[in-house]
Amino acid sequence: MSLTNEMLQALVGIESEVTKGADEVCRPMIRHFCEVMEDANPLYHDEEYAKETRYGGIIAPPTQVQVYTMNPLWPKVQREKNTMEHLVELLREHGYSSIVATEQVQEYFEPMKVGDEISYTISVKEISPLKQTARGPGYFSTFLYTFTNQRNEVVCKQSFTILSYKAQVQE
Repeated sequence: MSLTNEMLQALVGIESEVTKGADEVCRPMIRHFCEVMEDANPLYHDEEYAKETRYGGIIAPPTQVQVYTMNPLWPKVQREKNTMEHLVELLREHGYSSIVATEQVQEYFEPMKVGDEISYTISVKEISPLKQTARGPGYFSTFLYTFTNQRNEVVCKQSFTILSYKAQVQE
């Protein structure tokens, strides 16, 4: 069966189940992240300073949001595939097996505080018509992640766009 626009568009707007992160927001992970990024913001490491701010204590860098929801490398987590994974699999089955990330945008709402438990849902926001690119023919797919804490407050919304394409052989 040929891949049709209707097959792709049927996945747009379907939101996944909530996926809870494996780890709560904690000072050691904040410290490791700040060390790697060389981020000296006192909100992330100086308890006395952070207590005097509107946050009332240490917070995590907002760009760290995905760290708390990444699946462990081992043991492998068993769960239902989300809409993004279904779309990538459908495209791969039709020969669009090469993938490159093209854009990521994050918008932050509530701070992540030590002890917070971060979860997310994901949905397919949009899928382009078939495009001819320098890499080969393919589809641009944009996904919307919504990250929340245990109080169901939105912490971050992230759009993430990939190009799934049929690689062209260069002669």
